[in-house]
Amino acid sequence: MTRDELLARLQSIEWSDIEFKEASWAVPRDTLTTVSAFANTAGGHLVFGVEQANGAFSVTGVTDADNMQNAFLGQVRDKNKISVFLPINGEVHALAEGIVLVFYVPEASRQQKPVYLDGNPKKAYVRRGARDDTCTSDELLRFIRDADSARFDSEPLLLDAARCFDASSVRWYRERFAVSNPGRDSADDDGTFLRKWGFLVERDGVLRPTRAAIFVLGANEYVRQELPRMVVDVQFYYNTKAGYSPDVRWGDRLMVEENLIKAWHGVVDFFFRHSERPFSIDRITLRRDDDPPDYRSFREAAINLLIHQDFGDATRQPVIRIYRDQIEFFNPGDAFATREQLLDPGDKDLRNPGIVAAFRRIGLSDQGGTGMGAIFAGWRKLGYLPPEIENDKARKSFRLRLVKETLITEPVLRVQTALGIRLTEQEIAVVAFSAQKGRIDITDIKALTEFSGPDARQLVQRLAAQGLLVQQGEGGNTFTLTEKLRLQLVSLPESASTGQATAQVTAQATAQVELDRLSEVQWRIVNYATKPRSLTELLTHTGYRQRQSFVATHLEPLLTDGVLRLTLPDKPRSPNQRYVLTETGIKLKLLHEQQAAGRTEEQKRVEPNL
Repeated sequence: MTRDELLARLQSIEWSDIEFKEASWAVPRDTLTTVSAFANTAGGHLVFGVEQANGAFSVTGVTDADNMQNAFLGQVRDKNKISVFLPINGEVHALAEGIVLVFYVPEASRQQKPVYLDGNPKKAYVRRGARDDTCTSDELLRFIRDADSARFDSEPLLLDAARCFDASSVRWYRERFAVSNPGRDSADDDGTFLRKWGFLVERDGVLRPTRAAIFVLGANEYVRQELPRMVVDVQFYYNTKAGYSPDVRWGDRLMVEENLIKAWHGVVDFFFRHSERPFSIDRITLRRDDDPPDYRSFREAAINLLIHQDFGDATRQPVIRIYRDQIEFFNPGDAFATREQLLDPGDKDLRNPGIVAAFRRIGLSDQGGTGMGAIFAGWRKLGYLPPEIENDKARKSFRLRLVKETLITEPVLRVQTALGIRLTEQEIAVVAFSAQKGRIDITDIKALTEFSGPDARQLVQRLAAQGLLVQQGEGGNTFTLTEKLRLQLVSLPESASTGQATAQVTAQATAQVELDRLSEVQWRIVNYATKPRSLTELLTHTGYRQRQSFVATHLEPLLTDGVLRLTLPDKPRSPNQRYVLTETGIKLKLLHEQQAAGRTEEQKRVEPNL
């Protein structure tokens, strides 16, 4: 942590990746608790010499930096105090108020977790926000299961190999295997095939199915015996995510308690049934060469959810929620890799290697760990913001969101023209992302562009040289828009446009609503909601008095079609709720203005002849 980064964090709050301790004279008693929590979660910085009072931090300094550092490092190297050795690095910062020690505690490997204290596994902690929480019994079991060198899905089960498989699933699998691996299925019967490809293993002279075999190809009763919960729960909602609340009932639902092959068939059929862009597909392979981008992203995300879940966790189940404006995938079991590693090609450390291998053999899981990259690539082709990854190391869960929100907005295109600069497609994407999110880092750039780390850094350096981005902190990986560009985005008149920008916007406009479908009242709303407006303001502006009728007749259709969005989507009934145009709404407004301008020009040409 650099000096600038430390000073910035002192003006912020404690959270999952940093803990401040006064530690003026001695190492605080609860320090190793924080070390355990950081190591079991995602790592973090431990800072000595900072006092917290009334939510604010002030530097008090440590009295003897050398003794303090030696005492702390001595404790974390004592196997009687902490279960594993952690390569903790320390830094000294001499500030005007005193000396501050900063130690970085790295995340432990999955084989080392849970990291616990005093030789007692019940003294293992995880970091949640700014708290160090004791692991629950279920959390301990998840850590222990993931740490085992013998993978959970590879364990042979004491089941009758002649009865525990689903014949139709095995038949489909062999047909798909023959298509994907011409000439490699030479087995005369199913038993020989299953043994050759690792679904059956010999133990004490008897062939036994692995747990992976049951999960992939097992008969229903045997799947339920090994997995006393749903394999996946798929829910479809007619509303947007902003309109979701616990009181909102799904419009359709699929609950699967069968093997993964049947689950995959069911999930695909469910997606086709509710897809906004139906298309034909090979019913045997379930694939086609010209997959639409939205299907490919969904397919890879659904497969990722099915094969990487923690099958030993019976307390939580995978859920796919399909809203009109996004698709959300929740999985019990975190990814062992970081977000950046997930985006890079190459094999990853796997929770269920047997299941992954079974899917790879039939082409339903990309080789070399490229599945996540395919999800991002498909979403990028649609022009949407990159998928959101939430890899929760504390709760050991994984959440992926495919949000249908346009990346390159009309204001960004107009600013590019106003500044008189020419940017590449990737550079525009980086600027647009920074404008929407307020910041960007190297991993974000890799997600936006498919660039390697060095290429991503070169791109951001070019934008910095043009005065568009500025680096946060010396040597940091985070960048923000420059003040100049932020002011351009804020101050550019809403009616400003140029031929070039207009042409680009028109070409990219994918509004879900036709121009002539909007009522006069809805056009008043669209023209007025360029800034966040309250419901009262919209009623007053449009001259409406009946609130309930106004919402049902005019406002809700605009929300449903993605023309408007809520500023507080998680609190739809908040008194602070406001309504503002989405990027689709902005483009719709611009197209409407273009048509109006065109009609005006036509009238000017016609009037002299009257």
